[in-house]
Amino acid sequence: MADAATDDRQEKFSGTKEVVESHRFDEKKLEAYLAERIDGFQTPMEVRQFKGGQSNPTYKLITPNRNYVLRRKPPGKLLPSAHAVDREYRIIAALHPTGFPVAKPYL
Repeated sequence: MADAATDDRQEKFSGTKEVVESHRFDEKKLEAYLAERIDGFQTPMEVRQFKGGQSNPTYKLITPNRNYVLRRKPPGKLLPSAHAVDREYRIIAALHPTGFPVAKPYL
């Protein structure tokens, strides 16, 4: 049986929440961008932010036919090698066609 502290951690770090103000972006621009570049991308799109300890803001993009995950660098001044979402993408894109269990990279 889970204790209260475990339940609190589970609630705090699991699931999604509204996008934090400092991590907001133009959702309509992103929706149009993705619709032009991903075959079968359907609108409208809802954006939620995953809870918990990501150093890079991570979002759940909810569309009528599927969900997507978006990772991006946080706003503000960053160390040059920190928050390398482009490196994450290259690694996932290289692993995906080999059958390694990673998400399908889109862009």
